[in-house]
Amino acid sequence: MPRSDFWSGLAVAGFGLLALLWMIPNYAGSNPFAQMPPELVPGIGAWLMLVCGGIVAVKGLVQILRERITFVTTEFNWAAVGWAAWPFAYVAVAIWFMSFIKITWFGAFLIAGMLILLGERRWYMILGCSVVPVALLYVLSVYMMRVGVV
Repeated sequence: MPRSDFWSGLAVAGFGLLALLWMIPNYAGSNPFAQMPPELVPGIGAWLMLVCGGIVAVKGLVQILRERITFVTTEFNWAAVGWAAWPFAYVAVAIWFMSFIKITWFGAFLIAGMLILLGERRWYMILGCSVVPVALLYVLSVYMMRVGVV
């Protein structure tokens, strides 16, 4: 695990750095009348990613050096790659599908399907974790339309 800790920590820290240096300054926007600047919350998240990713990367680096293992390996476990990639494929297909219908019609089924595929079998967890966020999103959007924000 030290090798994967090192590389995943480095990737998370790199993404946080990319967000701080390029994404947030160029795409956060500006609102001079806002009580809170639009870049504040993404900036906090990016700093957390940078610090936490750095901690994980340093921990992995120390373990790599202590155990004297290489940083990269020629062994490649395709089964592990497939198992790690299927949730991304699931979400990609779901995003494509949701481009044709409203998220409130499909969101609960998307979340419930992912929970079932991940092994969750308690109906109250599946129902609560899939229906509640979509219902709250719907209520929030209806409220925002009534007050004229959306």
